[in-house]
Amino acid sequence: MKATKVKRLAAAAMAAAMCISLAACGTTPGEPESKEEETSGNEDAADIERPEAVSEEDWEAMKKEPVFGTEINYLFNGGACVSAKYMAEVQGYYEEYGINATYLEGDSVVTTVGTGQCMWGTDHIATMLVPVTNGVDMTFVCGAHIGCKSIFVPADSEIKTVEDLKGKTIAIHDGLGNSDQNITYRLLDEYGIDPTTEVEYLDIADSAATVAAMDNGEVDASIFSDYFVLANYPEDMRMICSITYSPEFQDEPCCVTAMNNDFIEKNPVHAKYVVKAIKRAGEFNRLHSEEAVQAMFDTDKMTGEKENQMIFWDSLHFGLSDAFTEKALREIADDYIRLGIIEDKDMTTDKVMELAWTPVCPDEEIEGLTVGDPVETEGAGAPVKQNENPVVSDTFGLAK
Repeated sequence: MKATKVKRLAAAAMAAAMCISLAACGTTPGEPESKEEETSGNEDAADIERPEAVSEEDWEAMKKEPVFGTEINYLFNGGACVSAKYMAEVQGYYEEYGINATYLEGDSVVTTVGTGQCMWGTDHIATMLVPVTNGVDMTFVCGAHIGCKSIFVPADSEIKTVEDLKGKTIAIHDGLGNSDQNITYRLLDEYGIDPTTEVEYLDIADSAATVAAMDNGEVDASIFSDYFVLANYPEDMRMICSITYSPEFQDEPCCVTAMNNDFIEKNPVHAKYVVKAIKRAGEFNRLHSEEAVQAMFDTDKMTGEKENQMIFWDSLHFGLSDAFTEKALREIADDYIRLGIIEDKDMTTDKVMELAWTPVCPDEEIEGLTVGDPVETEGAGAPVKQNENPVVSDTFGLAK
C-alpha cells in the first residue's frame, strides 16, 4: 500500500484564484501561457515511461493533454459511501495508468468539482443532480453504489407502514430542497403519498438533536444514514422504508461519481483511465469488503465498530454498471421534474441526461470487470458478481 499525501483545499483555493487571475489576462485555466511553455512542459513529461496497462496509442494521446505528468486532485472526506475513488489510490490503480491522483479534504463535490478545485468526487444524486441542471460545471461518469439512507421512527411508534406517515412531520438534516428532502420525496411518492402536501418537514441540522425531537414528539420520523442508526440506535429505532432495503429501490444507485466538465474536455484520455481505476476499485470494495474496510481503518478514514461498518459496507453493492446507472438516472430525472424538485419548466429528461450523464469509460473497455447491480439490467456491459459472504444483520433493516 502506498503512502497517501493529504493536502487542504486552502492551497487549492489559492491555485484557483491564480487561475482566475491568469484567465483575466487572457489565459485559459489549465492551458499553458505560450507555445514555449507547452513545449517545455511536454519535454519534461516525455521522460515518464509508459505504464504497461496503457496502450501506446492512449499514452501518446495522454502526453498531449494538459494534466499529463502533473498531480491531479480529487475530493475525499472519508467514509464508506464515497470510498471507491480513494480505494483506487490505495490499491495503486491510478498509478497503474500513469496518473498521479491525490485526494483533498474540503467542501462539497458541487463546490469543489464544479469549480475545478478538484477534478472528481462522489456524492448523492439527490445532492448533485439539481445543481448540474442549474449549470454547475460537472457531469456524472459512473455509478457508485445503492442505498445508504432510510426513514426511521421510534421503536415504540404507532407508525407501522409508509402510509402511516401521511399527515406526520419528518425531520431532514441538510436544508429544505436538498438531498434528505429529495430522497424523502421519492420514498414517499413511491408508496402513494404526495410528498409536497401530505407531510410536513422540519430541518434539524444535528442528528442527535433530531433523536431528541423524536423522543419528545416534535417530529414523528426522520431520514437518517443507515450507519448512524446501526451504530448508535439499533434497538431504539425502526426502519419504515429505505433506498437500501426496500425492494422498490434495489434498481437504482444512491451515489455517483461526478467529474469536472473542463477536465473531461481537455483531458479525455486521462478521464477515461481515472474512471477505469474507480470502477475497478468499486469492484474491489464489493468483492473484497473486509480487506477494503480494514484499509479504511488503517488509513484513519473510518471509525466505529468494524462489524457495524461491515454490515453497512456490504449493503451498498459497490460498483454498478453504466446501464444500471443510466436507466435509474432517467427515472430519477422524470420524478424530479414531475415533483418540482427540478424547477426549470423547460427542462426535460433528455436535457437532464445530456447534462448529467457522460460515461467516459464504458464497462466493456475494462477487461474482466464485474458489477454489483442488485437486479438484472438490460444492456449491462459487464457480468454481475456479488460478494459470496456479505456481512448482514439479523435485526437491522426492514421488518420481515
